[in-house]
Amino acid sequence: MMASLRTAELAKIADLNPPLDAPLRDDEPVSFIPMSAVDAETAATNNSVARCYVEVSKGYTPFLDGDLLVAKITPCFENGKIAQAVLGRRVGFGSTEFHVVRPHPNQADARYVLHFLRQERIRREGEQKMTGSAGQRRVPEHFLAGLRIPLPSLPEQRRIAQVLDRAEALRAKRRAGLAQLDTLIQAIFLDMFGDPATNPKRFPIRTLVEFYASRRDGTKCGPFGSALKKSELVASGIPVWNMDNIDLAGRMALPFRMWITENKYRQLETYAVTDGDVIISRAGTVGKMCVANSGYAESIISTNLIRVRFGRDLLPVYFVSLMTYCKGRIGRLKTGPDGAFTHMSTGIIDKLKFPYPPLKLQQRFAAIVESVEQQRSSQRAHLVELDTLFASLQHRAFRGEL
Repeated sequence: MMASLRTAELAKIADLNPPLDAPLRDDEPVSFIPMSAVDAETAATNNSVARCYVEVSKGYTPFLDGDLLVAKITPCFENGKIAQAVLGRRVGFGSTEFHVVRPHPNQADARYVLHFLRQERIRREGEQKMTGSAGQRRVPEHFLAGLRIPLPSLPEQRRIAQVLDRAEALRAKRRAGLAQLDTLIQAIFLDMFGDPATNPKRFPIRTLVEFYASRRDGTKCGPFGSALKKSELVASGIPVWNMDNIDLAGRMALPFRMWITENKYRQLETYAVTDGDVIISRAGTVGKMCVANSGYAESIISTNLIRVRFGRDLLPVYFVSLMTYCKGRIGRLKTGPDGAFTHMSTGIIDKLKFPYPPLKLQQRFAAIVESVEQQRSSQRAHLVELDTLFASLQHRAFRGEL
């Protein structure tokens, strides 16, 4: 148990935010790591770039190869941006929003300390100790300095770190497998339909407005953008779709975090969502979209989304795959000079032109996607099990039970 282990404040067994130990030449190459290069899932630093010392000597945080980098600003700290710097050179520089932790090698193993800092408990405590104004709140150095870390012998620390590293490697492999499934669907799409930018299979070019579902009176059921106000949201009730419910791979992401009352839903039922509808973001990451498949009998879109409902001749999964995997490569779908959506409105959606393959081919593609999604669901469930195992190992490791 932890009570039987020697503990020490982090400041006693590591240097916090140490300065450079020796001056460098202006032209000496160093590694540069921006905040975006810190991977919260793998605790690794990716895509460091070479800079000359004179370019980064002022206004950036210095560190050495093997140091630990802890994001101090919100929301990066809460999101777990904590990693060990692995550089191609001895010296690196990075964001001013890093705290640097350099464990004393005769007292603490760096990987052991890294896993200690990555605990969910540490992140929650650090969030409570943040200082500063909203949007610019930061974890102070004294929070890290005062953390008490269990200190078994160095060989034992290394053993614990190796166990947690192996568990982390299993999680990374599962995440990589899930990412490969996205690549597989994209490859299948291009094989079946060709590159939409050149349309080598010579599918007819159609306009999206042709495929909207019809109302009972025969008129087209065009895209809708909600008139929902923030003041109308409540703590529970009918779920409201938000941008967070759509991921960049064109899939639905749960859980819902916004709700309205049933009475308000009845007033705004025009904006209701049915499974099979296409939900499109018109703010933030504009053009991000998914096919709704929430399982909820009733749900509704928020003001930053547009809902599109197709008839039988256009399968939503084909359209979303077309837009998600091939955005920026389809000349007819460009609304900005770089191929990206610069803004989104129902009028733009009405006028979108795209290659239209036969319905049977769309159906074959949909069946393949469904099969891949079943595999994804299985792998995602396994990843959840690995995440639970990793959290358990972390908890036991720093209680002296591993």
